[in-house]
Amino acid sequence: MTPFVVSPVALPPRPGAPCWAPVTSPMESVRALEGALVSLYRAHLAVLADPPDGELGDAIAAMQRFYADWPYLADEPRRHPPEMHLFGRPDIVLSNDGPKVVETNFDTAVSGYEKPDAAWCLAAERFDMDPAAWGGRPLAGLRNHFEHLAGRKPCFVHWVRTVAAAPECEPILAFLNENGCGIQHIAHYAGEPAPAFSKLVPSYLHRACTLYTVNRHRARFERTLRSLVPFLHGATVPLGLSVLQSKLFLACLSDPRTRPPALTPDEIHAVETLIPPTRTLRQLYGAEWERVCRSRGDFVLKRSDSHEGRHVVFGCNLPQEEWENLLRNLPESRPGPDGVPPIWLVQERVRPREYSLLEYREARCVERRSGLSCSPYMFGPHLRGFETWRLPFVPNHEMLEEPNHLGHLFR
Repeated sequence: MTPFVVSPVALPPRPGAPCWAPVTSPMESVRALEGALVSLYRAHLAVLADPPDGELGDAIAAMQRFYADWPYLADEPRRHPPEMHLFGRPDIVLSNDGPKVVETNFDTAVSGYEKPDAAWCLAAERFDMDPAAWGGRPLAGLRNHFEHLAGRKPCFVHWVRTVAAAPECEPILAFLNENGCGIQHIAHYAGEPAPAFSKLVPSYLHRACTLYTVNRHRARFERTLRSLVPFLHGATVPLGLSVLQSKLFLACLSDPRTRPPALTPDEIHAVETLIPPTRTLRQLYGAEWERVCRSRGDFVLKRSDSHEGRHVVFGCNLPQEEWENLLRNLPESRPGPDGVPPIWLVQERVRPREYSLLEYREARCVERRSGLSCSPYMFGPHLRGFETWRLPFVPNHEMLEEPNHLGHLFR
């Protein structure tokens, strides 16, 4: 894979509020990363088609049953090529050895577009970067994805959310509805019955929230979905693919002992290039176990079903005794909401590459040395935009709570 290239911009901005200079990537580099991520996605699908035996396979099967349990909605046949169902935002640390996918987040309810989109727009405006000459705006990419999915023909796309998500959701849908194809995006909030729609115009459900959210408000979601389902022609992403967001796939693919034998050379290359070594705690024994115990600064513990950085433990932040106690005791965790005990993974820590970034504040330009993480927005088989933020060289919880977003543009 061609190394993914990120270049900080060193242009003076127009006057305005304090800001970080954006970063850019050439299209050749973006397309190389895009192709590798599509291959990694297809490797995930290969695991679904041929799951491993033992603990990993049993856990994946249990999650498939759990994630498919949307009220009043059966799974849809997959009417498009597999790549068209790719919808997610992998979390990538940019290291000296290239991009490393620490969480795939394939087929998650991608939200939070307003922050990276605002950073992109601010960068284009403040640094005189002509939007017509630069790609990578997340919301524009999302709009293009739905146009591609619908064949540029009129349809309804129904977003099912909680009422609390309305302030974020409504401006996004207003932007997406500015299209010349007659595609209408409509928000439906849990507990509110959906109005009637014409069955002559195709209607698709877009899962804009996770099953965890549905289960927290299940009775309310049932009322909304019950009235909406008769008008649906299908879903933008089949429900049966929800399981792809689990980190168990990283452990399954990273370990040659559990990797599907039918992977293509491109898929194997993507796995071995992008995924840092990842194992479940029960996969560790002998010399592997001793190395993880001894070198805590080189490893991270993660729960397979964690979200938004919760249940993530960096060995470098713990005393040796506490680290060893976690390694011994975490496999005995209590069952989760799906009735399966959460599985803990140990992943080799990825150290970020050092970048020289520019912060403009009160007519002063200050150079900052920092690492970078990025989340490519993969909608269909295309990388449609980036969410990019600064990453400290020594991990801490503040980096999860207050990421410093940068505009990320590509030609």
